[in-house]
Amino acid sequence: MSETTQEYEKRQPIYRPPDEVFDWLSKVENLPHYLPPVKESWSEGPAAAGKPGERIKMKVEIPGRYDTEGEGYFHADEEARRLEWGAEFSRDYSGWLTVEEVSGSPEECLVTAHLSFGPRSVQGEVQEEAQQDSDGDQDPLEDGVGRTLESIRRQIEEGRGKTSAGG
Repeated sequence: MSETTQEYEKRQPIYRPPDEVFDWLSKVENLPHYLPPVKESWSEGPAAAGKPGERIKMKVEIPGRYDTEGEGYFHADEEARRLEWGAEFSRDYSGWLTVEEVSGSPEECLVTAHLSFGPRSVQGEVQEEAQQDSDGDQDPLEDGVGRTLESIRRQIEEGRGKTSAGG
């Protein structure tokens, strides 16, 4: 297990107004529409002490591996158009997402997603499994951030479903 924190960040232009994009992303019930492993998500009330926003639960499926439920926190800052999320207990995992207006184009925005995986995260396990299953050329977590942003774009611009692993 790695003792350092791994950071991943990608950007994706989306051709819709930034307020519309942020409004859709800030709804907990929309997480399954763009996060590849999430099948269902819901709010359970306020987050644990010291964590922002609300406590959320999710049903997660990793095809061919396992189905599980997880919980964490989810915070939407409308004014800054910024989401923050992470594990509430026992895991070193967090992330943030921003929706920025593109200068001179009220119908376009730039979505930036950033993930942090610490020593007590699944980052090491995911990378080990990916190396066993493939030639190891791509980091599965970096690829996952790209798939998530593409899923957001597809949902908002085209009304289509989320992408899956490898496509």
